[in-house]
Amino acid sequence: MIKSKSIALPIVILAVFSILIILGTVFAFVSLTDGQLGIYNYNAYPTCIKLGLDLSGGAYAVYEVDEENLPESMTDGENDEQEIEMAIEGTRASLESLLFNKGYTEAQVSVYGRTIRVEVPDVDDPERIFELIGRPSSLEFKEYTDADTVNDTLMTGDEIAEAGVTYNNETGYYEVALKFTSTGSDKFAKITSDLTGKYLGIYINGEYVMHASVGEAISGGQASISGQYSYDDAYALAVQIQAGSFPLQLNMRESSTLTATLGDSAIKAGVIAGLVGLLLIIVYLIAIYRLMGVAASIALAYYTMTYVFFLAVFPWVQLTLAGIAGILLSMGMAVDANVIIFERIKEEYAKGKSMRMAVSEGFKRSLGAILDGNITTIIGAVVLMLVGASTIKGFGITLLIGIVLSLFTSLLITRIILNAIMAFHSEKHAALYAMKRKSEDEEETQEVNASAEEVQGGATV
Repeated sequence: MIKSKSIALPIVILAVFSILIILGTVFAFVSLTDGQLGIYNYNAYPTCIKLGLDLSGGAYAVYEVDEENLPESMTDGENDEQEIEMAIEGTRASLESLLFNKGYTEAQVSVYGRTIRVEVPDVDDPERIFELIGRPSSLEFKEYTDADTVNDTLMTGDEIAEAGVTYNNETGYYEVALKFTSTGSDKFAKITSDLTGKYLGIYINGEYVMHASVGEAISGGQASISGQYSYDDAYALAVQIQAGSFPLQLNMRESSTLTATLGDSAIKAGVIAGLVGLLLIIVYLIAIYRLMGVAASIALAYYTMTYVFFLAVFPWVQLTLAGIAGILLSMGMAVDANVIIFERIKEEYAKGKSMRMAVSEGFKRSLGAILDGNITTIIGAVVLMLVGASTIKGFGITLLIGIVLSLFTSLLITRIILNAIMAFHSEKHAALYAMKRKSEDEEETQEVNASAEEVQGGATV
């Protein structure tokens, strides 16, 4: 007999997951734009997923190398042309890194002779970012004594690896966060050590920006420029600073918009393919594994809602057709883990163990195989993100998010839901979970086969 107290927790667990799935579904399709429930301008979170060039279009700009302001090292030797080509490639890599760090993971930067073409998808104000990229700037750190005194430059922006925007909760303003190169980190630590108790001034294009008192040496390779900055002001300053670290100065020659090569039809086809595939997977799981399949289906619904939410909130995601392929692939791999677990559970039950013991052993014994398969896929996704082209990076990001989330749902969420469902049944209901003992005939056949193998092995020896 099942006691009422023993099923209280399972009921709560199933209710919580049901509520989460229902809320996830509602917020995936419902937008609040008229102040309903006191919420203003809420958009359904799938609509917040940033799209790539092939799905949403974007804008492009073509930059020319400023031939009149080439560094002296590129105009006074025999290998000037080779040095310029290397500098152009360095500028391309810096531009790609800048756009990737700003959240434009699908931006494409291409070199054509002495011109660089930049394509950025899904941009609200492309002219602004293109203008900032092409606007040369120089950052200098100098000792600050007073407004009328200009001291020698102690450090320049060439030794800044990255500039971004952060929010200071204490002041309520945005700041520009600086990350130095390895040599820049050491140099900045020495400068702040020498200026302890004094002031360090920051100058952009020779103009005074701010100064700060130096209380101690700043090590670790990071610093910030603070002030009463809005996000737009801090963002513009950060882009200018990083553009100042490019090996070459650029002048924008032209810019225009790009139309989507695939557009809404590809998005609809991808969504339909995902929903049909999800439905077929659920039907298959329930037909083969019965109530174990029901538990996996609930976990899969939770996985799908959570996955789409992460795609919407993670700044590095810009969805392309390749990214959609990564989503569908990770969904399939999530089901693979459940199949491995369920088959192991059935084997353990067939050996004579109780239902709960079979579930416990099934998850435990399948853990190694699942981790091996998924960790190798995670390594592949990370490699694609680090060394792949822009479109391949998008595939790697969506695949990585999906694989990590699928491990969590298959190994933890499915187990919690399955144990909650099993609380309503006893051993005599094993057939509802597609579990069965080995029959006497099957055991005798297995023993005969084992004996035959022993005899054959002995004869061979």
